[in-house]
Amino acid sequence: MPTGGDDELARLAREVPAVAELLDEHAGAGAVVPVVEIPSSADRQRGPRTPLLVGLLLVVLLALKLGWPQLVTFADYLVNGDPTFRVGVGVSPVATPEGGRMRPAVPLPDPPDLDSYAFIDEVDSGEPVTFDPCRAIHYVIHGPYDLGDTGRDAITDAVTEVSAATGLAFVFDGYTDEKPSPSRTLRTPQYDRQWAPVLISWSDPKETPRLEGGIVGLGGPRESDRPTTRRSWVTGAIELDAPTLGRWINDPQRRGDAHGVIVHELGHVLGADHPQADDQLMSASNGPGTLQDGDRYAFAKLGSGPCLR
Repeated sequence: MPTGGDDELARLAREVPAVAELLDEHAGAGAVVPVVEIPSSADRQRGPRTPLLVGLLLVVLLALKLGWPQLVTFADYLVNGDPTFRVGVGVSPVATPEGGRMRPAVPLPDPPDLDSYAFIDEVDSGEPVTFDPCRAIHYVIHGPYDLGDTGRDAITDAVTEVSAATGLAFVFDGYTDEKPSPSRTLRTPQYDRQWAPVLISWSDPKETPRLEGGIVGLGGPRESDRPTTRRSWVTGAIELDAPTLGRWINDPQRRGDAHGVIVHELGHVLGADHPQADDQLMSASNGPGTLQDGDRYAFAKLGSGPCLR
């Protein structure tokens, strides 16, 4: 049972917005960092706050409870994230690469056949529209089905592979009650962020009619509506057929197929389209369950866009 001191520490941690900012800013190793409960903007405006005083009080309380050596470790956790929560459990914290990227860019392979990869959209120069590699891609999971940790882990495993193949950082912001919708907006009041996080939904044909007819996954990106020097994706959504994929991820013989579907849909969110060839993971149907040469080239390109800060 938590003590009064534990409750106070938890309360203070929730009231220090800088903690969330640090966790976001230093998701450098492809981090999926733990969710930190931060009060809403309205809550933070209920009365005068003194961030410096609150921060100092938090340090003092932590020092008394943990001791200074443990406090140093905790400070490192705030900056670098906890490796046990990361994509790829056990990944060690690394410095942010030069140039402002969250993770190092993936070396671009030699171009494969033109029919083995495709992009959803391109800028005037012919390069694909991409996410900003200097910002982490935040995502949430809508999980009304009884898939529990198995469903979360299936998504985490797919995010791990996509992060490694693109050099883009992802951060899991937790579960959400937001339902999939074709009219989803770029900004959603329930998320205290500039852009709504990518919504990954365990759904079914009743909730998402486009999942009818044997379709087990849907995914796509959304483009920024702000004028910039370069077009970019800022969020997206994925709908996964829970009745079918839920069976697959619990079946050792089909688990790899479920993994391939989720990676495929994440590829769409990042801007990869169906290629003409039918022997790639991003192929429209009946492709292999693992990344092929065209997929790896497309994913590396989609992770090598310019920083837009």
